[in-house]
Amino acid sequence: MWKLLGAPVAMAVAGAALQVRVAQAQGAASAGGSGAPKQQSQRSHVSVNSPMPSSTASSAMQHSRDFDVVIIGAGIVGLATAREIINRYPDKTVCVLEKEAEVAAHQTGHNSGVIHAGMYYEPGSTMAKCCVRGLNLMYEYCDQKGLPYDRCGKLIVAATEEEHATVEALYERGTTNGVRDLEIVHADRMRELEPNVRGYSALYSPHTGVVDFAVVARSFAEDLLQSGRGSLRLRFEAKRFEETTDVSGGERIAVYGTEPGQRGPVVSVTGKHVITCAGLYSDRVARAAGGSRNPRVVPFRGTYYQLKEEYRNLCRMNIYPVPGNSGIPVGVHFTPTVNERRGHGTIIGPGACIAFHREGYTFTDLSLRDVFDALTQVGVMRFVLNNFSLAVTELYRDLNKRAFMKAAQKLVPSVTEDMTEMSFAGVMVQVMTSDGNAASDFIFERACMNGKALHVRSAPSPACTSSMAIAEWIVDVAQTDFKWVSGERQQQWQ
Repeated sequence: MWKLLGAPVAMAVAGAALQVRVAQAQGAASAGGSGAPKQQSQRSHVSVNSPMPSSTASSAMQHSRDFDVVIIGAGIVGLATAREIINRYPDKTVCVLEKEAEVAAHQTGHNSGVIHAGMYYEPGSTMAKCCVRGLNLMYEYCDQKGLPYDRCGKLIVAATEEEHATVEALYERGTTNGVRDLEIVHADRMRELEPNVRGYSALYSPHTGVVDFAVVARSFAEDLLQSGRGSLRLRFEAKRFEETTDVSGGERIAVYGTEPGQRGPVVSVTGKHVITCAGLYSDRVARAAGGSRNPRVVPFRGTYYQLKEEYRNLCRMNIYPVPGNSGIPVGVHFTPTVNERRGHGTIIGPGACIAFHREGYTFTDLSLRDVFDALTQVGVMRFVLNNFSLAVTELYRDLNKRAFMKAAQKLVPSVTEDMTEMSFAGVMVQVMTSDGNAASDFIFERACMNGKALHVRSAPSPACTSSMAIAEWIVDVAQTDFKWVSGERQQQWQ
């Protein structure tokens, strides 16, 4: 077995192998392993092993042009959905189209990696149900595949007595949602759990954890390819959707696309049904596939620093401030990492600065189309006006490390600028309602293209945690909307 500190190399090799196999199999058609012990608060030994898919079946699927289901987007939600269809319906074929050269290239691969427990979300919402169930499914899957994770726990810290009411409210909400073993702790107990953290009180969630969601997504892709009924087409940017018929008169949706940034050649695949999970471009892809113009998304950039190697154990668990009222920033927080790029360490962040590009990983990244799209949304403008001070503060933090670290020092006063170094940035998209608030639930659009298309319009955090539960929900809806014969398992969502 490899030790966890060696897991980054192992995961990178496994990921590279997946991309090579996909690229080899695509050809002209396209423009885990041993049982690891369950991870608790300690970081134990793990093994990462990505078994090879059946070469004959995989190759046949990669060269096929017609499928039962075509899924747009190889982020974690799209891949989880493909895996759920393959598992539940042994006669169906699935093709996943992805515009990037790798899976999990954007939101899935550039986030805190937190396995959320479910305290933040409105009771009864799909988001709350999927998060609580998704946490359990995620841990079970990682155990089954031998993927590294750390059930490290989490403190949501009230810095002052005034903020304690939020801690109590989160406790009540989490308990209502079915989150297990929540505990309200005060200063003495906080110091026992995390000696360097300071605050009036905190909500302790022992089952919150961390994982590398990009590694999980690649494992989902392996599951798809191993089934012999799945295909993954990289560098396929879906641009046009057209209702058509096959030679026997069966109804199909043709999906046309090109290599990103190229005008041709135009290639196509067809499917009886289409499910879009397009992440940063969810609104545009959905609209191209018969969906409504709204809701549209707006991108937020989150910048992260990381503790230098010698300071990485300053905190053992996730340390969060109590959430603000805007629904977007959870505030600068400390997060342990189990990650192929960052290894076993601790990151600090993110901010939540409005980005000027849907792939705006730096301040200077600019897309006039994306800026125009954001500024023409009433909800976005109301959000900025209602939270003007916050918006300016987040922008300043994004550009100024000292201001960023001041926010971190509210939780851990002993952390200093020289203890940290630059890490990475991620972009998440959010939907703003017309009153200027962030949407409080996942958003789906059904019965498009004469009932043959289903769209995931908004799936922000905790979508990675919830991915397998979201996939169950999507396939339950597809079963109804697409009139599929009942699969082996159906999760009821009331």
